[in-house]
Amino acid sequence: MSKVVILTAVVVLLGGSNALATNALDQMQNTIIGLANTITLGQGQQGADSIQNLAVANTQNAGSECYVSAHQAFIGNIAEIAHASGNCSLIAVGQGLAATGDQVQFVGDGCAPKSQAQILGLLAEQSLTRTNGSGSANALHQIVLKEDQDAANAVGSMSESSAILGLQSADLVGEAGATGTVQATMSVVTTQHQASM
Repeated sequence: MSKVVILTAVVVLLGGSNALATNALDQMQNTIIGLANTITLGQGQQGADSIQNLAVANTQNAGSECYVSAHQAFIGNIAEIAHASGNCSLIAVGQGLAATGDQVQFVGDGCAPKSQAQILGLLAEQSLTRTNGSGSANALHQIVLKEDQDAANAVGSMSESSAILGLQSADLVGEAGATGTVQATMSVVTTQHQASM
């Protein structure tokens, strides 16, 4: 008896800009991305593939009189690819990826203070297991994340930029009677803050 189960989930949440304050610009942007991928093979001769690719772009621009401007941008391109094939083997492939991008800006009018902060985070996990018969499994994550901020008023400008580029790959191959497990985790957080008073 053959059993193939493929589960796929994609979650994208985007947060927008706050209303403009009096004679000042106030912006906030929050992006949350989640991907999950699971392949399970139970005995028999079988194979399964799963591919997910997601691109996200979130941009905000604001301006007012008195030379006040603010810009925030988040761009992400992430992919999950999984494959499993086996002959009378039990194979499980699991992938999970979570990415967050938070940005906040406050730009005062004229010679008033300005500040900006951003956080960019990533957690990618892969798990491969194979027992009993012969078979193979592989998993791949490709990650490109980037955040940019620019702010200016009459007394100057400021800029911040963060980027995460990642590649995570796992392979598992075995003959009948062999047992194998691969676990891979990648975690990154960047944080920036600046203020001009």
